[in-house]
Amino acid sequence: MSIDRNLAVQRALAMADESPLDAATIAVSEQLTGKDNLTLDEAVAALGSNQIAELAGFLNETKTCKELEVPCDTGGLDRRQMVEWEVNPQEYCLAHEIALLGHMVERKRENLE
Repeated sequence: MSIDRNLAVQRALAMADESPLDAATIAVSEQLTGKDNLTLDEAVAALGSNQIAELAGFLNETKTCKELEVPCDTGGLDRRQMVEWEVNPQEYCLAHEIALLGHMVERKRENLE
């Protein structure tokens, strides 16, 4: 799984009517599927599990941007949360990335105002 963060943030910023986290979820799903203009429901379905989107929301709410900037595969992977949320390491890292992108979009929007 390789997400182009800059591209995802730019795409998410174009979705002004969506919350930062929802826009990040859609942008990531569009990259993963190669499809454009997904709805939030389609984006969540494309992730393969509602747990991924829900975990992304939890991580976005409970971790700072700085905490999420720690790469998932080198220290950001929380095995306890992974078990609690019933996701595998790849799914956890995907949720982690979406949560980070949600923070990045929020910061960029604040700077644009």
